[in-house]
Amino acid sequence: MKPSSIHSLVLGALVIVGPAACRKNAAPAPEASKPEHEAGEEHEEMPGRVTLTAAAMSEAGVETWEVKPVDLAHLLVLNGNVGHDENRLLHVASNVRGRVVAIPVDLGARVRKGDALLTLESVDLGKAREEFLRETSSLRVASRGYDRAKKLVEAKAISSGEFQAREGDYLSRKAAAQAAERALHLLGDSDEEIASLRNAAESDGVFPSADGPRLTLRAPFDGRVVDRKVTPGSLVESLQPLMTVADLRSVWVFLQAYEKDLALLHEGLPVTIRTEAYPQESFKGRIDFVGSTLDPAVRTVKLRATVDNRSEKLKPGMFAKAHVDVPKPEAEARTILAVPQSALQTLEGRTTVFVQVEPGVFERHFVEIGHSFEGFTEVLSGVKAGDVVVTEGSFVVKSEFAKASLAEEH
Repeated sequence: MKPSSIHSLVLGALVIVGPAACRKNAAPAPEASKPEHEAGEEHEEMPGRVTLTAAAMSEAGVETWEVKPVDLAHLLVLNGNVGHDENRLLHVASNVRGRVVAIPVDLGARVRKGDALLTLESVDLGKAREEFLRETSSLRVASRGYDRAKKLVEAKAISSGEFQAREGDYLSRKAAAQAAERALHLLGDSDEEIASLRNAAESDGVFPSADGPRLTLRAPFDGRVVDRKVTPGSLVESLQPLMTVADLRSVWVFLQAYEKDLALLHEGLPVTIRTEAYPQESFKGRIDFVGSTLDPAVRTVKLRATVDNRSEKLKPGMFAKAHVDVPKPEAEARTILAVPQSALQTLEGRTTVFVQVEPGVFERHFVEIGHSFEGFTEVLSGVKAGDVVVTEGSFVVKSEFAKASLAEEH
């Protein structure tokens, strides 16, 4: 075959193969655009309606409620817990080291103001008392010398310089005795104990008691012993907590209020406290503190109510619910739409109710809600009067929407 003929055949083959190869390489192009189209199909929005059979509704216990205007009493329910009234709580401690020699009251005992709680024997206290006796005796001697010096200087029997020396000695001894007395007060000695020591110094300078340097700690107010950390014979350090006395006739209840309810709350509002322990009883109090900062994790503010607890039934640590009687603002002096709180669910991150449009057929409605009172929540938008919403069993309806969404994806 001639070279020219071979060249013609090669060119012809290239013409035939070239388009085929191009078509083969270009074929995936439509596939590249396919995922974008199919992605939209795979991520369909959740269906707007679901249908339940009568049997499924009966088994799930589905109940409905007709939305209608209501005039709700503004009774806000807050969760909280009972705590000590810290103005009536004292951790008893000694200002001196010593050994516990007697505990006349037991855990849980009711005490009156001034009752003996605990007796210590302390070497440090003994040294402080000895110092007081010594300084008081020295002051007595210096005082007599000063009185004689005043008479002698008037009679010109001594010089003014000697008189001033005796006066200085007297004033110095007086200051030292006063300092020793203040030290005894700081260590816990009572006025009666110090007066007894002073009388001893003015007589023979011995301790009025043969029991040694003992200190008795007394109840600061009427209350109960709610904690005891030592036993007879225990060695204790200064300022070590030994016992706790609390007056439980008044307690603090710490409450948590959501950010959206802050405008309704202020100091002075009356509260009614209820607990699981005493479901048939209520305890009255008032809000006396509204926190200044918001907990960023849960978006709540701490409130405190002081509650009368003369029966002492409320125990620190108890969980409690507070019913706060909130005055209705003038702007809300009208009837509003509300639904039971059990009707509210969260769907796609939004507050949702399920409206029954016909028997067994339910639509999802996103709603904007307001405050919650007496088990009902204000609905500002999303439903209208006459709509029938699911209350009991609303979670089951929510599950049906989730199932329908998954079925459409597949």
